Amino acid sequence: MTTPDIELESKDAPDPVPSAEEVQEERKRRKLLFLLVLLLLLLCCVGYFFISYLLKPRPIPDMLPEPVSQTVAYPPTYKLSFPADAPVGVAVSPDGQRIYVVESAGERLIKIFDRDGNFIKSFAPPGTTKSNRKPTYIAIDAGGRVFVNDTYNNVIAIFDAEGVFLDGIIAKDITLSEFVAGKNNGSVPLGTLYYYNNTSKTVDYKLPGQTATSKAGPDQSQWSPLGIRFDPNGNLMITNITAGKHGVLIYSAADLAGTNWQSFNPQVREFGVEGKDPGQLSFPNSVVTDKLGNFYVSDGNNGRISAWTVDMQYKTFFGFGSTEDSLNLPRGVWMDAKDHLHVVDAVGQYVRVYDVSGVEPAFLYNFGVYGSLEGEFNYPIDICIDATGRLYIADRENNRIQIWSY
Repeated sequence: MTTPDIELESKDAPDPVPSAEEVQEERKRRKLLFLLVLLLLLLCCVGYFFISYLLKPRPIPDMLPEPVSQTVAYPPTYKLSFPADAPVGVAVSPDGQRIYVVESAGERLIKIFDRDGNFIKSFAPPGTTKSNRKPTYIAIDAGGRVFVNDTYNNVIAIFDAEGVFLDGIIAKDITLSEFVAGKNNGSVPLGTLYYYNNTSKTVDYKLPGQTATSKAGPDQSQWSPLGIRFDPNGNLMITNITAGKHGVLIYSAADLAGTNWQSFNPQVREFGVEGKDPGQLSFPNSVVTDKLGNFYVSDGNNGRISAWTVDMQYKTFFGFGSTEDSLNLPRGVWMDAKDHLHVVDAVGQYVRVYDVSGVEPAFLYNFGVYGSLEGEFNYPIDICIDATGRLYIADRENNRIQIWSY
């Protein structure tokens, strides 16, 4: 008898290949499973907020986490520069179209440039030459009038936007026209020329059609202005470096509003005493205010920023020491719209920026390094910022004005 052949199944036989319909069904099942899990998570979240609301009813938006707000702070970018003779002061017109530069070398002029650094014209205090004038810091009020501190003659010279001389403050509460009027029967005829002469300590003036006259000038023993700035309300802030009496003088906008300087009678506010202890100042160079009206003084020879309250009470100082956020020789300062204080450090060769909007000042960053290349500094000394976020920096020893931008 023969045994029938039995066909054995091979162990290596391949699994059946699923059909296209089976693959499609598997994909649908996976997609449904994913949507189901997502729906369950959503229901859990809704349930959590619903139960929380039942336990403690309150407006739904208050239950959601608030986004964390962070102030983005970054240094500006260098744009361009234009030449000037050892500039020590810089300011910008209210419309941002003109740059005013004070030069300490050459003819010691005040020069006007357009927004791109093209020269327009120059001017200087009347009756002076480069040997008997020393314009230093500069400030421009909301009406475009230009205030320049002549440290050689101890005069805050006042010009219109075109550089035409208007008058000058020659002591805490005396103007040139007021002084001349007092020596001329109470009047100053139109066309009278006058200026203070520190060499002879006289006010030299010439009435129309008459010869020049000199009269002994007023007492300047309490008057030695250096830095000048306007606050947002139009008040003029002056740093005074009279020996033994270093401090800040504040003239109200109302005191400066008129055009008749012959009746000058300012109610000057003052704070600060000379010294090196907290609350004292040593050669203060510039002063600005924050949004609340607090004062920040670049306390030059003390190597720090001195902060004072709106009612002129000493608050604190910062920037002193040898750490990353410390200052060497702070000069010009400027406060931007974010209450970021920009401090020009003449010896450190950079601009240091602090955020003073909080309870305590916070260091943000430096920009600039020592050198003569584009964007490098060699004894920077003054700064201003216009409404568009452009920064203008007097780079003295590089004989140029640098323009940076946020």
